[in-house]
Amino acid sequence: MADNDIIIKDTKDFDIRQILDCGQIFRYFRTGESRYEVFSKDKRCEVVQDGIAVIKSDDKAYWESFFDLDNDYTAIKNALKDKPFMKEAVEYGGGIRILNQDPFEMLISFIVSANNHIPRIKGILNRMCEGLGKDMGGYHAFPTAEAMAEKDADYYFSLGTGYRAPYLSETARAVVEGFDLEKPRQMSGKEANKYLCKLKGVGPKVADCILLFAYRKSDVFPVDTWIRKVYTDMTGKTAPDKVIRRYLASTYGDLSGYAQQYLFFNKREN
Repeated sequence: MADNDIIIKDTKDFDIRQILDCGQIFRYFRTGESRYEVFSKDKRCEVVQDGIAVIKSDDKAYWESFFDLDNDYTAIKNALKDKPFMKEAVEYGGGIRILNQDPFEMLISFIVSANNHIPRIKGILNRMCEGLGKDMGGYHAFPTAEAMAEKDADYYFSLGTGYRAPYLSETARAVVEGFDLEKPRQMSGKEANKYLCKLKGVGPKVADCILLFAYRKSDVFPVDTWIRKVYTDMTGKTAPDKVIRRYLASTYGDLSGYAQQYLFFNKREN
């Protein structure tokens, strides 16, 4: 084992397939049986999970934070399991962890994700990294806001982003011109959602995803087609997304973000 390897012997709270397949990250590839390559900002790691899990990289501290390894997920699951609809979801997706990702990368990724499907999102982001990201030798970094702001909407159309193309160029420009992506850290989830919605291409659902996966705002509850189905299962009704978001956030409180991931994954898979 190399000095930078992270070894997880007890994997009851760590399942790399569940972590990567629950809709929170798009820059990863499955490279073999129980083997994945994962990218974040300008970094890369390899995760092999066969009994134990081993995370191989040249920046141990970065990936320990990225995979949220200091957080006690057994305690989180114990706090959630007696709440409505959670027992089965927590048991099924018990290896999920919420990743600690870069705000700009999440902003761009979730603008691209709107009304889109995962293979297409991955393809667009991969082309964006190859075209605009720094060559790291064997892979490309996620582009900086400056690199993205230099391109106009036509460039992003050429990558297959469709109607999202002008949002990408305008939002990158806004960040370069001073839109502060550190500000949401000091805000409540509700305030931060409103703040991010000032950016082109960011609506309440995209903002909630960014807040959960980049800022660790666990009081937010992103609503998509699977969560709408969960709400209908729970209440027997349909409702506008803002009603669903409010209802589920009040049901699960400060652990809403974790609940959302377990419920989303369980409903989509089963």
